[in-house]
Amino acid sequence: MLFGFVAVLFTLLLIFEAATYWHARNVLDEAAAEGARVAAAFDGTCADGVTASRRLVSETAGSWANGVEVTCADGPMITVMVTAGTPGVLGNAFGFRVRVSESVPKER
Repeated sequence: MLFGFVAVLFTLLLIFEAATYWHARNVLDEAAAEGARVAAAFDGTCADGVTASRRLVSETAGSWANGVEVTCADGPMITVMVTAGTPGVLGNAFGFRVRVSESVPKER
C-alpha cells in the first residue's frame, strides 16, 4: 500500500510539473511573439520589442517568472528570445528554466 501511494503521489507531481511547464511556455511564447511583432513593425526597434515582451510577462506571469531575460536580434529577421525561471510544484528549488524564441520578418 505504501509503494502504491508513493507511486500515485509521484505521478500526480509529474502531471502538475508538466502542466506548469506548458503554461510557462505558453505565456513566454506569447510574450516573445508580441515583442517580435512590435520590433518588426516599420517604425519599431529591438528596444521597443524588449519592452513589450517584459511588459507582457509582468502582466501575465506576475511574480512566478523569476529572472526574466529578453534578447532581440535585429536584421532582416527579428528574433526575440525570452527566458525565465519558474517555481516548481514543491518550491523554487525544483523549478525549471524555459526559453522560447519567435522570429518575424522586418517590415520595410
